[in-house]
Amino acid sequence: MTEPTLCDPSVKQASGYLDIADDKHLFFWFFEARHNPEEAPLVLWLNGGPGCSSTTGLLFELGPCRITNEGKSVAHNPHSWTESANVVFLDQPVNVGYSYADGSTSVNTSPVAAEDVYAFLELFLARFPKLQKLPFHIAAESYGGMYAPSIASEVHRQNRALARTTAGADAVPGLVHINLASVMIGNGITDPLVQMASVPDAACDGEFPVFDDPDGPQCQALRTKVPTCERLVQSCYNFDSKFTCVPALLYCNSQLMGPVVREYHAA
Repeated sequence: MTEPTLCDPSVKQASGYLDIADDKHLFFWFFEARHNPEEAPLVLWLNGGPGCSSTTGLLFELGPCRITNEGKSVAHNPHSWTESANVVFLDQPVNVGYSYADGSTSVNTSPVAAEDVYAFLELFLARFPKLQKLPFHIAAESYGGMYAPSIASEVHRQNRALARTTAGADAVPGLVHINLASVMIGNGITDPLVQMASVPDAACDGEFPVFDDPDGPQCQALRTKVPTCERLVQSCYNFDSKFTCVPALLYCNSQLMGPVVREYHAA
C-alpha cells in the first residue's frame, strides 16, 4: 500500500491492494476529506457495468481531480465529493479494473461480490481504525443499482450477527460494526423488466422528453419494441443464463435505449 499525492496533495491518501483471500486482491484508492476529515462521513464509491472500474468515478466524475492535457496531467476538481467526505474508490469484483484474482478464481453473482466487499471493508477499517466511528454510506451508479443493495444487505446481516456474538467461542476476533447510514444510487439498474419498459414513457411523455412529438413515428416505433424486450427480460429472470440474459440485454439496449441515446446526442 502506498500514500500517493496525485490528484490532491493537500489531503492524506492511501492506495493499493487488500487481499480478502489468498487468491483475491482488491484495489482501492482512498482520499481523506478536504475539510474536517475526523467528522466527515465515509463513502464507498462503486461504478457499475458490471465490469467498470471505479477509477472512472475518481478521474471523470466525483473524484478530486480531472484528467487534462491529453492524459498527461490532472487538474483540481473543486466540486469533488472529497470536499466534505472521506471517499474510498474500490475496483470490484475481482478482475475489474486493477483488482485481480489468481488462477481461475472469479465472481459471477452480486451476493458473492457483496461478501467480498464486506471482507474488504473489515480489512480497510482495521487498517484505518479512526474511520470506524464515522457514518458509512454506499454510493453507486448504473449496475451499482444491483451492487449497492446487495452490499448493504450483507453489511446489515453481518452487523446483526456480530451483535449476537459475545466474547465467547463464537466471537470473530477483529471484526467491527460498520456504521451503515445510507445507500445512494444514481441512474441505477434495479429492475430491468420495469425500467426498460418505461423508456418510451420517459423519452416521449416524461417531464423532460427526448422526442418532440409523443405520437410521432419515433415514439410509436419505441413502443412496439417494449413487448419483445419484456418477454426477453422475463426469460432472463426465469432461467438466469447467458443464453437468455445476453439476448435480452442486446435487444433492449439496441432497440429501446439506442434510439434515445442517439436522439439525445443529436439534439
